[in-house]
Amino acid sequence: MKALSDMPFRTERCAIYLLNVTIHTDFRRVLEAVPRDVLICVNEMVQARYREFLRNRGTVLIHAAEPRSFAPLIRNLKDGKPVFVALDTDQATFQAVASYAFRRQVPLIPVYGHTRLPSMGEALPLTDARKTLDELQEFLLMSYLGRRDDTEVNLFDELVRSARYYGEERVICKDISGKATYREILLNSYVLGTTFRRMFARTERVGVLLPNSIGQVVVLFALFYAGITPVMLNYSSGIQTILDACETADLRTVLTSREFIQKGQLQDVEAALSVRLSVHEMEDVRNRISVFEKVQGLLAWKRRARASKGLRELVLFTSGSEYKPRGVVLSHENIYANVQQTRSVIDFGTQDRMLNAMPMFHSFGLTAGALLPLLAGIQTYLYPSPLHYKRIPELAGEERSTILFGTSSFLEKYGQNATPEQFASLRYAVVGAERLKPEVERAWLQKFQLQIMQGYGATETSPILCLDTPINHRQGTVGRLLPGISYRLLAVDGIPEGGVLHVQGPNVMKGYLLHGQGYVEQSGWYDTGDVVTVDDDGFVTIIGRLKRFAKIAGEMVSLNLVEQLAARAYDSPDFAAVTVPDEVRGERILLITTVAGLTLAPMRKIVEESGYSRMHVPSELRTINEFPLLGSGKTDYVSLRSLILADVR
Repeated sequence: MKALSDMPFRTERCAIYLLNVTIHTDFRRVLEAVPRDVLICVNEMVQARYREFLRNRGTVLIHAAEPRSFAPLIRNLKDGKPVFVALDTDQATFQAVASYAFRRQVPLIPVYGHTRLPSMGEALPLTDARKTLDELQEFLLMSYLGRRDDTEVNLFDELVRSARYYGEERVICKDISGKATYREILLNSYVLGTTFRRMFARTERVGVLLPNSIGQVVVLFALFYAGITPVMLNYSSGIQTILDACETADLRTVLTSREFIQKGQLQDVEAALSVRLSVHEMEDVRNRISVFEKVQGLLAWKRRARASKGLRELVLFTSGSEYKPRGVVLSHENIYANVQQTRSVIDFGTQDRMLNAMPMFHSFGLTAGALLPLLAGIQTYLYPSPLHYKRIPELAGEERSTILFGTSSFLEKYGQNATPEQFASLRYAVVGAERLKPEVERAWLQKFQLQIMQGYGATETSPILCLDTPINHRQGTVGRLLPGISYRLLAVDGIPEGGVLHVQGPNVMKGYLLHGQGYVEQSGWYDTGDVVTVDDDGFVTIIGRLKRFAKIAGEMVSLNLVEQLAARAYDSPDFAAVTVPDEVRGERILLITTVAGLTLAPMRKIVEESGYSRMHVPSELRTINEFPLLGSGKTDYVSLRSLILADVR
């Protein structure tokens, strides 16, 4: 890279110099290197924040939604003059600039403003539109991640930076009890974190058993500030699973709330935990904060003290395991990288209002629904339960939410209960954790004229690997891999196309906490366990979990595909396919449904018409009253299969 002071602004050929203004950008230093006669193009946020620096400079406002605003930029380029484009959290305008540069073959030169000496990179390639977009997103990611002297990321310190950048008086978080500004979250985190240092002086990890709320956000960042690792406990997973998780993480202490225990009817869970661990209810913790700790916290807030040194980790547990729960150890760097990878491909901005009912013990709800908006200046509403199918659409209308997170199953219910007016302000509806059902996608398009986007990933990848976006959308796929992620496919005998997806990237976990074994480091490629195909343009299609294949007479049959065929055959999504042992063919498939009175005849017909082998026809159709569900809303296949196996035997 060349120093910005050496940038050849006066070239024979015009060029666009592109700067992504972030919380780590020294904008004043960058502007000092830009000749005063060079046109500077900014968006409203950059103009408002740096009005003093931009005074007496040739500056114009540009915005993707207003094509005429690009006239001065185009005019300068036609006259052979360079232009300097400085934007902030405005990917749509970045893409509009890149699109113009590609069509006109105007050199597009990235500028990095977060180094000691601002510098520029190599010109983005203009030979292929897709490659230009890829390089633009890589540039945005590099800008978001920054190049700081202190390369270690602490999420608490990042929150302090975000608060300073977006304004400490900005209302950033809401819940059913009220709202909180950056200032209030930080001040409370400093005070509570000071208390946690005393309470847990020799404690490495603390369990967190709390609902989506401002209070949970404060607890998390207070633990980050104190240098203690939060262990997120799934309160919907049952007493034994919660106890196993505590044992896996070697916990001695759990934080919860008396009000939450009472409203969630979790008294039995608290009682069981109290036998083995020290359980602290936050109402009591707050009442015991001393005057000295309040003063210490206030003084730390006034000087914006950095977080204590610690492991800088967070622990989540994988759902649906056939064995004891596995703890996934994510570093702050993993989570921060995934937040910025997501920001680099989708147009989130400070004008957005997010509604997140996905619990924070779920990686999608934590990273995408809570930490991303807090670090990106996006107001988020944290709702305590995704199961309130009527209230959530009402809330979306009341809050004029622009972004909604959930699973396909949850969005199906929200869509059935919502009016078009309640979802009129939504720009994005994003699903994760399970496959987007085609009938849900069609229903939303018809009723709300909104294309649902789906993310794909795993707890072990913080969690997002792929994201289906408006600019990178291909029907039937989960979009393309996020910038910074490498992949390879390993072939599987019996599956002719694709292979098991292995990935590497900054968002891949540090390792596992395994019951009875302790910490096991993740190294090399991470095996997702998913069989996928990747087309020539990089779009990923999920064929199914390797564990969700039946091996029948030596051939692999996707249980996901069987379920999709069943949904088409019976015009209903209420099906699940499981395997049971078969002495002759190894395994056989049972199709489970909640709809009574069905036969396999429609299934045989759709399999034949679709050109699939007869192995995709289940050997038997069984009816149950309801499917067991995980806390994330996904079908609990482990419990379902155990139920069926017990009946088969």
